[in-house]
This record gives sequence, structure tokens and C-alpha cells, in this order.
Amino acid sequence: MINADDYYGKEAFRKLHDWLILDHNDSAIAMAGFILKNTLSDNGGVTRGVCKVAEGHTHITDVVETSNIVKTVEDGMIGVEANGAKLDPDSYISMNFWGFPAKEGHDPAFLTVLEDRFKDFFEKEVPANPQKAEYLLPTLIGGLLRDGKCTVKVLETKDNWFGVTYKEDKASVVESFKKLIADGVYREELYSDL
Repeated sequence: MINADDYYGKEAFRKLHDWLILDHNDSAIAMAGFILKNTLSDNGGVTRGVCKVAEGHTHITDVVETSNIVKTVEDGMIGVEANGAKLDPDSYISMNFWGFPAKEGHDPAFLTVLEDRFKDFFEKEVPANPQKAEYLLPTLIGGLLRDGKCTVKVLETKDNWFGVTYKEDKASVVESFKKLIADGVYREELYSDL
């Protein structure tokens, strides 16, 4: 499951594919673990699912949707903060790139959880704030983790995320894709080899 308006890089897709083809129980989830400093906009604050990682850096223990994450500069050092609180720039974050295992011929069991929790969200959260209520996957998964109802394997990726959070981001995204083509990661005509 991914966002439609983000570029994630090839490594994340490979790692999630390799995890999904293995056998997992229904409560297992995998997440492409991006590094916070690789996912920021130069043009303003962003929202990310900031993860707490278990010892050994293989599974997350919590994910908290965090808004207004910005780059900072202090004494010539680049840092990251959200609403005045310092964050570790090397921490894992969710960019909504999740893998949910399924048995052959069946839908992922997580879709039932997603549907059931959506009904609760729609009945409780939407009436309280109908214009702004959001059903956020990191919030849902964070709750499942805290309740012991799932495990989430981190599949670390060093890829840089691209996305247009602000209209000013467009130019850097266009240049980033030009560089990927120049470096041979992609062809100018994406489907020319089909």
C-alpha cells in the first residue's frame, strides 16, 4: 500500500517484494523504513509517521503521526524538529509504504481490520470534525502496535523520497527525475523496453 503522489525509489519496492513472497502470519506487517532526513522539504514543514524501533532495529514498537517537521540549522549543523521538539534526523519514519501479507487467492487479513476500524472512525471521529478528520494509516497501525495486535518489520531504505508537498517542490522533483535518467536508473521513455 503506497501513496499515489510520492516517489519512493527502487530499493523499497525490491525489499517489500522480497518480504511479501515469504510466508507470514496475518498480524505481520512490513514497512519501508525511510530515514527522516531523506524525506524533508526545503520549502516548509511535513507530516511523517515517526517510528520507535525495537532493539536490533528490525521491528518498530510504535509509530506516531507527527506534523510540522522542519529542517533546522544550529551552529552550522543541520537538525530536524517538530513543533519545537528535536527529532533524530536518522530515525525511521513511515512514508506510507506498507506490506500486508496474504495467502494465495485471498485478500490480506489487514483489509478486514482496515474496514472495521474505518467504521469506528466514521462514527466517532468524523462527526467531531467533519471537515478535517483523516483516517491515517500510521495512526491505525500505531494503535495496533500498542495493543499488541500486529508486528511491523522495518525494511530500511536509503533511497531519497521525492514528493510535491509545496508547489515550490516541483522544480527540485523535476531535476531529481532528470538526474535519475542521466544516471541510467530510468530510461527517458519509461516503457521503451516493453
